[in-house]
Amino acid sequence: MQTIDATNLDYKAVNKALREAETDYIIQGCCGQRFIAAGMSDKNLTIKGIPGNALGAYLNNANIIVKANAQDAVGDTMNEGKILIYGNIGDAAGYAMRGGKIYVQGNAGYRAGIHMKAYKEKSLL
Repeated sequence: MQTIDATNLDYKAVNKALREAETDYIIQGCCGQRFIAAGMSDKNLTIKGIPGNALGAYLNNANIIVKANAQDAVGDTMNEGKILIYGNIGDAAGYAMRGGKIYVQGNAGYRAGIHMKAYKEKSLL
């Protein structure tokens, strides 16, 4: 398992490090970096700190554990996977979510689960 110290990194640097590593990760010192694990597949991530907006957006069969609160739009348009929040989450969690699971130990802000959709085989016309 690799550790990324996000204390002085912006969201682009954090996400670049996530994409380059081939193992599971722990992010320490997370403080508002957005888009963490966006589109990530087949990996496990533990975050110690507070991730910014759109954590796990477009997630594809990955697992995320947050050992703190999380900001808005957790799991935005998520396809598959699991997000566990050991704290509270902001507004619009699970927005347009098509699959996967989000578990929150604390409270959720407004509009949680809005536009959640079940989907079947997609076809192109």
